[in-house]
Amino acid sequence: MDVLRPKILNIDGRKYRLNTDDCCLNEYVEPEIDKAEKQMHNSKASERLPSYVERDDIEEEESDDLNIYMEGDRCVLKLEAPNIFYGLIIGRNRENLKNLEYQTRTRIKIPGMRENNVITIKGEQRANVIAAKSKIDAIIKRGRFKQSMTHFVSLPMVNPIVIDNYLAFKKIVLDECGQCRGVTELLFQDQFKLHLTITCFVLCNAAEIKRAIKLMEQPMNLKSLDVLVSGLDYMNDDPSEVNVLYAKVESPEIQMLADKIQTFFQDCDLALQPRNNHVKLHITLMNSGFYNYQSSVNGDSGNKSHLTFDARKIIEKFNDYTFGTVQLSEVHLSQRHTFESNGYYKSSFVLKL
Repeated sequence: MDVLRPKILNIDGRKYRLNTDDCCLNEYVEPEIDKAEKQMHNSKASERLPSYVERDDIEEEESDDLNIYMEGDRCVLKLEAPNIFYGLIIGRNRENLKNLEYQTRTRIKIPGMRENNVITIKGEQRANVIAAKSKIDAIIKRGRFKQSMTHFVSLPMVNPIVIDNYLAFKKIVLDECGQCRGVTELLFQDQFKLHLTITCFVLCNAAEIKRAIKLMEQPMNLKSLDVLVSGLDYMNDDPSEVNVLYAKVESPEIQMLADKIQTFFQDCDLALQPRNNHVKLHITLMNSGFYNYQSSVNGDSGNKSHLTFDARKIIEKFNDYTFGTVQLSEVHLSQRHTFESNGYYKSSFVLKL
């Protein structure tokens, strides 16, 4: 948007600047409507020009089983949405909500933060209600991508042999490469949390977690596999400035399985969109993010958010290190920054293969 020449929206003689950028997610505006404004809105509604509604959006939504019902002469739709996104929908000074209502010729009630997470959309025409829902869904989708992931689909890569070999790797790296810049014990992954990440989610409440579980319960025809964990690699191009050092998994079978799981969830509006169609198979061993996270937990405000470490000597000495073979028999919906009694991430759901 050109801030010097913004688009102007004229509503009942009042001019509004039409913002294209979303407001801050954490900012919430109370949804009560001023009575005078509401009366003016109702009295002028018949004088407004018909709004333009994208037919493609409507036709796409009309194929869905939307629970739209009649309340008098109005079509009504109840839409569940996490309250973390209400600030985006309402906007500063209620601008987003006003524009949304005007564009779709609907009335939209946003519940209070302590009420249930149900948005009510009312309109004279079914198409307008569906259009309002589509726009709200788009706002929530954009807002979801700005949130940090809360859950992820993981494949546990742990057994006694792999754990022992990993701990031996950790010890010898610290002994022989501990003087390399940035190399510290805080960089290492917990031995009980070694895993492959397939798909990441932002699940904001219990209802969304339940939706993700329901998806995982659908048949994907996955089979158990033996996975060899061997060799080292790193994420960026410069081995002297590494953020993530990982163990490699090179197997066409596991690649096909991981890609199949990712594709299954790709159209889910709860999942963060992948960068490409193929999962990058990697088991994180050392990550500068672990150091930053642990420092923040310990109250160290002086940690560097862009910390890297020099991995040249590690790669030179241990490039062909073999950690062992894991029998892949489970797919987990894991919760970030948590752990079970066995040391692995807490799981909202476990799919047995």
